[in-house]
Amino acid sequence: MNRTRPADGVIDYLDAFDRLLQARLPMPEPAGPVPSIELDRDRPLAMLVSPHPDDECLVGGLALRLRREAGYAVLNLAATLGSRVERREARWCELSQACARLGFALADAGFAGREPISEARRHADPASWERDVALLAALLDRYRPRLLVFPHARDGSATHIGVHRLVLDALQRYERPLWLAQTEFWGTLDDPNLLLELRKAEVATLLDALLCHRGEIARNPYHLRLASWLSDSVRRGGENVPGAGAQPPSFPFGALYRVDRWSGRAIETVERRAILDGGADLRELFPPLDAR
Repeated sequence: MNRTRPADGVIDYLDAFDRLLQARLPMPEPAGPVPSIELDRDRPLAMLVSPHPDDECLVGGLALRLRREAGYAVLNLAATLGSRVERREARWCELSQACARLGFALADAGFAGREPISEARRHADPASWERDVALLAALLDRYRPRLLVFPHARDGSATHIGVHRLVLDALQRYERPLWLAQTEFWGTLDDPNLLLELRKAEVATLLDALLCHRGEIARNPYHLRLASWLSDSVRRGGENVPGAGAQPPSFPFGALYRVDRWSGRAIETVERRAILDGGADLRELFPPLDAR
């Protein structure tokens, strides 16, 4: 038997996978902006600080499950509308449609003249950076989220890393305790401590919302790789979260986060490490911190 050629079943598997990556999913028609969902201020709030339109879909699995299962309201704060000035109006329309599909409220942060959010600007133009820090701190004080979701420090994109730094600077002016969940996309988390299962219903909602970002998809059909990304998160998190050699979970899709606490003065490390499947009760995952 010639074993230099892969078995037919292996080729068939890869052919099927290739067909998935060539699939044509139904794209929404171009449309104007959709009014934001109104926030219910009686519910606990998860606030996402999103570097770009589409990040709410790519890392929003935790917020989506909290909204559906734990009674949270979710606010997506648009830190930028991308670098291409001529596309910003269209990207806002796409973003508003995506947030409507996710059930997230949407707000435009309106940072300093739409300038890039990066560590380079933090050093080169401290005055405009300081305005953005003050604005974000004021937004935190206005909305008072229980959970703040934002990129981690090595997320592989200058804007994602800049948003991370902006959040940390703004927290220095915010004296109320809250939970922090750092996300990954362009660069993986060094030490995630939460692997959260995303069931088909959640992945379908995230993918359906991602389809609203027509302009980005026309440039790069990354929507077809979202499921692969979420599956790879299970591969990595199945050992990174509990420790090397642990029995990994069997669920197909998941998302990784780094969860910590902001005390009002400093970040407090959360030692608990958790793999939460689709049946986990998320209502006590982020208890009110001012009650401690």
